Amino acid sequence: MNSDISNFLKRFIPFSIFLFLIHFFIVLKFLKSVTFFYSIYAIYLFHSIITALICFIIIYINKIASDKTGFAFMALSILKMLAAILFLIPLIQLDKEQKLADIAAFFIPYFAFLFFELTFIIRLLNGFKK
Repeated sequence: MNSDISNFLKRFIPFSIFLFLIHFFIVLKFLKSVTFFYSIYAIYLFHSIITALICFIIIYINKIASDKTGFAFMALSILKMLAAILFLIPLIQLDKEQKLADIAAFFIPYFAFLFFELTFIIRLLNGFKK
């Protein structure tokens, strides 16, 4: 189990930092005039915590019942979607005309982290073969 966690962390930490830096650079250089409802830090903190929790739970489930890993991933993905909706409720209820930038700032990393989770789960099921 420790090797699975270390394999996860070796990939996850650089991925998260790289994605954050790209997003931060784009906002800093090209979107100076746009004011976001959520800061980039809050968005990446949310995604990092949720993704790490999902992957740690999947690693644990894979060790105790490897045939249920796929079902656990689907269930946790649904819970992640619900958490994203709860996270975005204040933005949705806001009377701001242009919410597209805020929605894009949240969902582009959401799908990037989801893709990371998916590739991690596939590698976990295949035994981290290179």
